Amino acid sequence: MTDPIKQVSSRPLPALPGHSYHTRRLSEDTINIVTPASVHFYLSSHPEILEQFVTDVVPYETVERWMAKKNKHASENKRLSVVPVCAIYSQSNIKHVQNALVDGSKTDNEITSLLYNLCAVMSNSIKADEFLYYTLAAGGKSLVKYKVASTASDTISSSMQFLIPVGKYTTLAGHVACSREAIFTTDVVEDDRFPEGTGSPGSNVRSALAVPLLSGKDLIGILEFTRYWESPPLSKNDLQIVIAMASWTGIALSQLKTNMMLVKQTELNDFLLQITRDIFDDLTGTESLVAKIMHCLKAHTKLLVDADRCALFMLTEDKSQLYAEVFDEGKKDDEGNSIFSKSTNSIRFPSDKGIAGHVAQTCEVVNIPDAYSDHRFNRDIDMKTGYTTRNLLTMPIICKNKVLGVVQMVNKKNGTVFTNADEMSFKTFAVYCALALHYSKMYRLTIRQQKVLQVTLEMLSYHAKCGEDDLNKLRRYPHIKEIPEDFQLYSFYCDDYEAQLPQLYIYMVQKLFGPDTFDLSSLCSFILTIKKNYREVAYHNWDHAFTVCHCMFTVLLSMIESEEGCPFDLLEQQAFMVATIAHDIDHRGYNNDFFNKCKEPMAALYSTSTMEMHHFRYTCTVLQQQDNQILGHLSREDYKKILQYIEHAILATDLTFFMPNQKRLSHRLENNSLDLNVWEHRQDVKAILVTVCDMCAVCKNWDVQQNVAKLIYEEFFFQGDEEKKRGLEPIPMMDRARSDQIPKQQVGFINFVSPAYKLIAMIFPCCQPLLDGLRENLDNWQRIACGKEPGMWEVDKSRRKP
Repeated sequence: MTDPIKQVSSRPLPALPGHSYHTRRLSEDTINIVTPASVHFYLSSHPEILEQFVTDVVPYETVERWMAKKNKHASENKRLSVVPVCAIYSQSNIKHVQNALVDGSKTDNEITSLLYNLCAVMSNSIKADEFLYYTLAAGGKSLVKYKVASTASDTISSSMQFLIPVGKYTTLAGHVACSREAIFTTDVVEDDRFPEGTGSPGSNVRSALAVPLLSGKDLIGILEFTRYWESPPLSKNDLQIVIAMASWTGIALSQLKTNMMLVKQTELNDFLLQITRDIFDDLTGTESLVAKIMHCLKAHTKLLVDADRCALFMLTEDKSQLYAEVFDEGKKDDEGNSIFSKSTNSIRFPSDKGIAGHVAQTCEVVNIPDAYSDHRFNRDIDMKTGYTTRNLLTMPIICKNKVLGVVQMVNKKNGTVFTNADEMSFKTFAVYCALALHYSKMYRLTIRQQKVLQVTLEMLSYHAKCGEDDLNKLRRYPHIKEIPEDFQLYSFYCDDYEAQLPQLYIYMVQKLFGPDTFDLSSLCSFILTIKKNYREVAYHNWDHAFTVCHCMFTVLLSMIESEEGCPFDLLEQQAFMVATIAHDIDHRGYNNDFFNKCKEPMAALYSTSTMEMHHFRYTCTVLQQQDNQILGHLSREDYKKILQYIEHAILATDLTFFMPNQKRLSHRLENNSLDLNVWEHRQDVKAILVTVCDMCAVCKNWDVQQNVAKLIYEEFFFQGDEEKKRGLEPIPMMDRARSDQIPKQQVGFINFVSPAYKLIAMIFPCCQPLLDGLRENLDNWQRIACGKEPGMWEVDKSRRKP
């Protein structure tokens, strides 16, 4: 038989206490320093050697004595290994158990206790010799260990133990807390990942498993289970059981916390909703609002603050005084509701006096347990009301960094004082008070402004209407006696027919749609009102509007008289004639960029197409006036449709839409895919047609083109001068100092818009004369820009007259 000592020396041994764990052998020279503890440790780790030694060396009687002692010890361990479980789980009624768990999980401490209990259940289910439950300490860098009570009772001790660091290569629990993955080991001592072992230092631990308890992404705790050397090692089946129970527990915890948050939020929402209903129900008058606020102070904060009385002091506009006109005298009606009286003599005092004044000046929350011992307390109010103030909770009502007033809760009931919890509860209510007072003021100002606006609109409506004499005259003579010879040509220019333009508009409308389509009296009023509401600016004026409308008339008439006929229906044609005559109504002589750069009020009304949107809105206003309802004969559906057509046409005069529109149409023509029966195609064609008419001055005779160019640049220079006054740099086209560049700029502009005329001539051949006129004027501008015909353009005449 081999000598047991030699067997020991020839086998790898674990490190002795104080030695490195990586030292796995003991030489014969070190046998002399082996201690009983090290031998015990070694034999525990190598039971086969112990078995061989007992079989070969130990007498039978000695073994019998050892076995008797072993059985007694095992019986004691068995009794201790069954961990007591909370009495909640002893009930057979599952519903009662669930209700008990819900009722007992309203706080974090209660949840921790239940989790500890659950850990005990898991320990019993896998027959672990010991279990430990850890939670994260403050900061999340260490674990707090909880240990089972030593007494067998239904209560579980949650006394905190020492801190265990979180991290790899520490303890088993620390490693799991770091990796957040379940770990199972059959030999804790031999496992290099846990040099510090388990959470049971000095214990006889053989195998262990640890599982993180997760709620969503949050680590709630660590479950650690161990078995001693006397017991069979833990198995993977045990690990699966713990993982399953821990996973479902984590899901239940997530749902529990979500439900708890929802319940708390619901309670808070109900409270705030009731306050909102009570306070914001009537914002018309300050006095009634103050009474409502004070009623809410008594009714809705009683459970939170439980004060005897309340007071609300408003700050005057100049912030020099605080005043109160509604008082809480502690009286109640027959139904028990508080009565707030309004005194003829309001209480007023300087805004820097008393505690209320101090709060108004400093915006601090002041909680005074003994009012009369505080030198800031203003006793005048008690003297006037006959009420004795013991303690105060005073808070400022602030909105947009401005103090609107001060609210006070007076005399905590039951002889106590206001607490920090009262302050937090009161702050939320104070925010709603501030909002109510602020929006009450805004509401009253809005109502007043609406009244002012209503009066203003009545004034504008009166002055925006055409004069009665002019209207009566046009109604008597609506038809022009002689139509200009070139009126149905694109080259016609209205400069010599200023007085006859309203009659010519009536002629165009009746020529296209017949004499009975529009009410003649309304048509007279409409066209004169449109004319009156064009401002006397250099270019975007009444003459320009008529020129654009005449170009559209010529296009539509040419289409109607052609073999193909007009591709647009009657509503579309009527929309064209209304939109073109009104497309620049109330133009101020500035472009959209000016309104945006200078932050004019007009820019705040519309995010895009500022002036075009204004023109459309103004047109609608004119059409809705009683004497101007030329579209009143239409059905509701057709009226809505024609307004959409008018809006689309007017917005098409914004050149920012020109390039994308032109590119889409060019692509369709190149692919031979243009189809006017397709809505998108039809809208793009209508838009490009309005754009062509809006810029038709580039197609007029050369003398007209020069005159229009001078008017355009006069308006441009006017805007440039205004921008310079405001410290802005105008673009070259609007800079009077660069007026010598006008010919080059005109060449650039005509080249920019020429694709639109090419497209419209391809789609509608009747528009070819427009393209021909544009090319002729482009040639003239190019010769001037190159210096070949300088006499064709006199720069000095473009300057403003002093």
